[in-house]
Amino acid sequence: MSESETPLPASTPADPATAPSDEAAVAQSSDPVADPAPQSPAPEEAADEAPAADEVPAAEEAPATEEAPAADATPSAGSDEESASANSAPAEAAPAEAAPAAAKPTPRAPGAPRPRPAAPSPAALAAKKPSAALLPVAPPVTEYDPEQIAAAKAFGAVAEDGSVTVQDGTQVRTIGTSTEADHDAALEPFAKAYLDLVAFLDLTQTTLNAPEHTQNELNRLLENLRKNMKEPQVVGDIPALRARAAELREQAKEKIRALEAKRAEGREAATQRRTEFVESIEALVATDPEQLSWKSAGETMRQMVPTWKQMQSEDVALDRPTEEALWKRLSTARASFDRMRKQFFSQLDERHGEAAKVKEELIARAEAMQDSTDWGPTVRAYKDLMDEWRNAPRGSRKKDDAQWKRFKAAQDAFFQARNADLHETEAEQRKNLEAKEALLVEAEAIDPGTDLEGAKKALRSVQDRWEEAGKVPRGDMRRVDDRLRAVERAVKDAEQAEWRRTDPRTKARVEGASSQLHSAIASYEEALEKARAGGDPKKIAEAEAALEARKEWLAVIERSARDLG
Repeated sequence: MSESETPLPASTPADPATAPSDEAAVAQSSDPVADPAPQSPAPEEAADEAPAADEVPAAEEAPATEEAPAADATPSAGSDEESASANSAPAEAAPAEAAPAAAKPTPRAPGAPRPRPAAPSPAALAAKKPSAALLPVAPPVTEYDPEQIAAAKAFGAVAEDGSVTVQDGTQVRTIGTSTEADHDAALEPFAKAYLDLVAFLDLTQTTLNAPEHTQNELNRLLENLRKNMKEPQVVGDIPALRARAAELREQAKEKIRALEAKRAEGREAATQRRTEFVESIEALVATDPEQLSWKSAGETMRQMVPTWKQMQSEDVALDRPTEEALWKRLSTARASFDRMRKQFFSQLDERHGEAAKVKEELIARAEAMQDSTDWGPTVRAYKDLMDEWRNAPRGSRKKDDAQWKRFKAAQDAFFQARNADLHETEAEQRKNLEAKEALLVEAEAIDPGTDLEGAKKALRSVQDRWEEAGKVPRGDMRRVDDRLRAVERAVKDAEQAEWRRTDPRTKARVEGASSQLHSAIASYEEALEKARAGGDPKKIAEAEAALEARKEWLAVIERSARDLG
C-alpha cells in the first residue's frame, strides 16, 4: 500500500478526488502546520461516532480542493521560495510580504459541484468551544545548513528545458520547471522545501511526544502528514521522509487506538450505569402494588426523564442503538407504571367504597343504642361493635377519620350517660355500705352458745335488714358478705350440735351400744380367765387385747351419753 493509500479514521476524507493537486501540496508544504480544513471543535467523543444529519460540521463535507489554511498560520521565510517552486518559477519568487498568496485555496476543477455544508444543530453549536490550531505553527526557517542543502540537491536534477526532477526511490518524478540557468540556483528552492518538510516532521514528532491529545488533533495531524507527504514537490531523500512519516503515522494511530479503547471503556462503564438505572426503574415497576410506596415511587418516576437527560449530558455518550434500546425500556417501564397506578387506584377506590359502606352500617347500629339505659347488655353490644369495626376493611384516611368520629360520638354518648348513672349509684351504695357495716357489728355480737333460739331470732332480724339495705360498691361486696356468712355458720353449727344432742334416736343408739359393750366385756373377761387357767401366753395376749379395746369403746359411748344429757 502506497503512502497515498494509507487508511484514515472516519473523520478524515480519504477520497482521492478530494485530495489537493501536486501543485497545491507544494504550496501547502510551505506552511507544514497549517490546518487544511477549518473543522469545528466538536467534542472528543464525536470522532468515532457517525453524527446526526443535522450535526455534521461543514468543514467535514467541503472538498479538499477548497480547504483554506488556518487563520493563525504564520508564513515563514521559505514560504516564498516554496510557492515559487509550486508555480514552476523559482527565479521569479515573490518577496516575503507576498507569502500569503501561497495559502490561497486551489480552484475547483471545472464543472465540479461544490457540496453545500449542512447547518449544525443548536446542540452542536452549544457544544463548540474556541480552540487553537491542532498543530502548533512551526518557527520560520531563516537559515538553512549549506551542507544539508547540498545533500538534498544531490537527489535532484535540471533538464535542458528547465524541468526539475527528483529521484524518488526507484522512480524519477518531475516536480516543476525553472528558468534559472544555474543548476544549483534552480534546485535551491526545492531543497529548502525539503528541509521545511524535515522541520514539519520534527514538529510533528514534538507534537506526538506531548502527554495528552484529542482524537481530532491526531486525525488532523494524520491528514497533514498525508497531504504533505503525497508526492512532495521537493528535492531530497524523499524515501527517508516517507519512512519517518510512516513511523509518525503509526505513533499517531497507536495513540488513536488507545484513545478509542479508553473511550470504549468509558462508554462501557456509562452503559453499565445507565443500564443499572433502567433496571432500578424496571424493578420499581415490578414491585407488588400493595407493597409499593406510591408517593415515593411517583416522585422517582417524575424524576426519571430529568435524570436520564442529566446522564446524557454529563456522562459519556453512548452509541445510538444502545441508547435507543435503553430509552425504549425506560419508556415501556413508565407506561407500565402508569397503567399499574391507574388500575391500583381504581381498585383502591372500590375497596374504599365498600369499607365506607360497612362502617356506615356499624355507625347506624351504634347510634341506635346510644340512648339505651340497659347498661350491661348495651356495654357488651358496644364491645362487639368495636370488634367488628377493627375487622372492617380500611378506607381512605380522610373518610375513615370522619366515620370514626361519628362512631365514637355514639359510643361516648352512651358511656357518658352510663358513667353519670354509675356515679349516682355509687353514692347510694356508699350509704348502703355504712348500713350493712352497722348490721355486721350487731350480728357479730350474737352468741349462739348461751341462747340458741335468741341467737337465731337476732340473726333473722339482721338478715332481713341486710337485704333491705341494698347493694354496696363492688369492691366492698365480698368483704361484708364474708363477715355475715361467718356469723351464719356459727349459728348453724350450734343448731346442729343441739339437734344431735336432743335427738331420741341418737340417744337410743347410744344406750344400745353401751349395753352391747357391757355384755362383750363380760364375755372377754371370762375368756381371759380361761386363757390364764390354760397357761397359753398367746391366748392370754389376744384375750387381753380384745378386752381392752371393748373397754375403750365403752368409754367413748358413755362420754357421748353424758353429752346428750
